[in-house]
Amino acid sequence: MKERDNRFVKNAAILSVAGIFVRALGAIYRIPLARFAGDEIMGLYQMAYPIYNTLLAISISGPPIAIAKMIAERVARKRYRAAQRVFRISMLALGTVGLLSTIILMLASPYLVSNVLGDPRALGALLAMAPAVFVVALMSGMRGYFQGFQEMVPYALSQIAEQVVRVGIALGLGLYLLSLHKAPEVVAAGISSGVTLGGTAGLLVLLIAYRRLKPRLERKWQREQQVGESGRKIVREFAALAVPITIGGIVLPFMQLIDAGVVPRRLLAAGFSQAEATGLYGQLSGMATPLINLPQMFTVALVASLIPSIAGAISLGQRHLVESRSVLALKLAMLINLPAAVGLSVLATPIGVLLYGEQGAGVGFPLTILAYVVAFLALQQTTSGILQGLGKTHVPVINLFFGALAKLVATYFLTAIPALNIGGSAMSTVIGFAVSSLLNYRAMLRFSGVKVPVGDVFLRPLLATAGMGVATHYGYQWLALRFSNTGATLLTVVLAVVLYGFLVLLTGALTAKELAAIPKIGRPLSRILVRFGLIREG
Repeated sequence: MKERDNRFVKNAAILSVAGIFVRALGAIYRIPLARFAGDEIMGLYQMAYPIYNTLLAISISGPPIAIAKMIAERVARKRYRAAQRVFRISMLALGTVGLLSTIILMLASPYLVSNVLGDPRALGALLAMAPAVFVVALMSGMRGYFQGFQEMVPYALSQIAEQVVRVGIALGLGLYLLSLHKAPEVVAAGISSGVTLGGTAGLLVLLIAYRRLKPRLERKWQREQQVGESGRKIVREFAALAVPITIGGIVLPFMQLIDAGVVPRRLLAAGFSQAEATGLYGQLSGMATPLINLPQMFTVALVASLIPSIAGAISLGQRHLVESRSVLALKLAMLINLPAAVGLSVLATPIGVLLYGEQGAGVGFPLTILAYVVAFLALQQTTSGILQGLGKTHVPVINLFFGALAKLVATYFLTAIPALNIGGSAMSTVIGFAVSSLLNYRAMLRFSGVKVPVGDVFLRPLLATAGMGVATHYGYQWLALRFSNTGATLLTVVLAVVLYGFLVLLTGALTAKELAAIPKIGRPLSRILVRFGLIREG
């Protein structure tokens, strides 16, 4: 595998390690949070999130990707002064939009919680999140800057700092307010304040890293002979890239907003009380969805590394690198997310009880269905990254819109079926991402000219996953007769991981060259497996 592909995988690995920590901490802290807060507080907390995310998407979805792509193209041609000018102009735009968005959100919050969410008690949570829109907008712009230079360590450290502070504030303040016997809406507001303070911590880390990086870049500027680009040209290019991605970024939280506004109402139509509907929504969004997000840490890291990597290759006319990196990204996404989807579905109820106690048993039903969105979401995110790297930023937006439309229709009808109830909402999410991911995949083939080896990328990982899924199902049943739920679940997960690794080698789903690209352990492990004939050389 080429050295440049190795760097691409290394960058993805750095962000994956940070992502593992961040997502694991995010999932773990929700366990005590859900236990001491309960369904109602979790429901209020989660109700505020989609509105916050929808407005935040204006600042953080398109601009950082546009910054990363524009900087990567200029750095590839050693135009460092132009790259720095892109950063300055973009940050000014982001700061302005972020500040306006925060003000709008604070002024509109009373109307939104009453007329969109249907529960005025969510007001405090939404107001506590509002300042984060400005802070996180600046932070996301700086992450795009480091991403464009393919300097992933500051990016990763800022993610860790943001999550540690957010979790610490949410748990600490939440427990403190509960000890004072405050109302659910007050506790939800306290938990939500962690979002703003966490974003502030992440921004500070990036500012420190930027201060250290800037002198090295200034030395490169002094040696550069090329004249910088005009501000008007940069703004036009930035807008052409950022606006379509931003629209697409709004669609995703809008899909969550569909759930926050429609699901509780459709559950009421199915015969549930207000408290029951809020509790069921809390199970889906506050307990099941975080488990779905956990496997995505690798895909998000992969895409963050993929966009500047492909943009740089396109800028230099290296189409062969575009193909090799695209195929590798798709394959890695499937190898990780297919087994994650099946494993979560098969062990949905045991995992729910393990993490959330007896109240987690109710999570099993929606999670069994929702788990399959992991595979479609991985395909959607990876193909979006490829298309964005190619400059086709509008295509994922259109496809995600069709997915959101499919989800809206499915949510309205399926959630009101009493037998499905919250499972209908989970099913509609799977349908929505299935539509958008398959449309993305077709568009990627068309615009990139990449020839995807379907057998290697999809069929071999699927075969290994199927074998693991069957063994996991029967393995847990056997172990549950002999151990507690905790012991049986943990043993089953460990055995499933080991078995899947064996089946990946047996089916030839991973080659020696692909394994060798993994930093630190990949190369020696690859040599050992090749020596014993346990892996394809590829």
